[in-house]
Amino acid sequence: MIRRNPRLDQNLPMMRSQVFALITNYFLGYLFIYPILGIFITYQLTGESDAMTPEVAYGIYGFLILLTLFLARPILSESLRMAKGRWWVHLKKIPLNYLFLFASLLIVNTAISTFTGVESSANQDLVFQSFMESPGLIMFAALIMAPIVEELVFRGGLYRAIRNRYSYKRAMFISMFAFGFIHVFGSLLAGDYMDLWNIFTYMAMGFFFVKIYEETGSVFPAILLHFTNNAIALGIMWLSSSL
Repeated sequence: MIRRNPRLDQNLPMMRSQVFALITNYFLGYLFIYPILGIFITYQLTGESDAMTPEVAYGIYGFLILLTLFLARPILSESLRMAKGRWWVHLKKIPLNYLFLFASLLIVNTAISTFTGVESSANQDLVFQSFMESPGLIMFAALIMAPIVEELVFRGGLYRAIRNRYSYKRAMFISMFAFGFIHVFGSLLAGDYMDLWNIFTYMAMGFFFVKIYEETGSVFPAILLHFTNNAIALGIMWLSSSL
């Protein structure tokens, strides 16, 4: 279990309206509004109506990052204060947490594969396919957009808001579940209910992202841990595609 950090017991540095805007921007914007906007812009530029061009996708991702950073300014300021004089201590936590994260994923994924026959998540398959078609865009999304945006939303916003209102254990579970659910949401819409088993894979990731955030009181180690996990996963994809 995660040891509670008393330094995070101070009042949430964001107003509820700011937290709501941060979370809404991700769940409604990233999942629904921005893809529609991207397809509309692509249609206006190229006449294609079924997908975004990589150039438009870069713009959409960039806008999402900038707006998230703007909305999460209080969390970023607090994280800087929490990290002051502790940068090296925080950085040293990343390798060990990643090793435990990697071991946990091996156990969880092996169990899912053994009992359900599901070898990989639909999200992983989509990332792999997209990586083959547009590696630069996927690297930007996985290594820059996802770590920054998802940690500010799921840990800095959602987890922190619930933690300070209820209990940190309840907040931890909700943050983990929301993070897992968002990564199997597309499968749910497509009717691929077997892929829902992979929610446990992403919940395992979410546990370690919450853990390092709670331990340090700063969102930056969580962002770096998220980056490390995605970078190694992309490296494995690249190696497997080269064989």
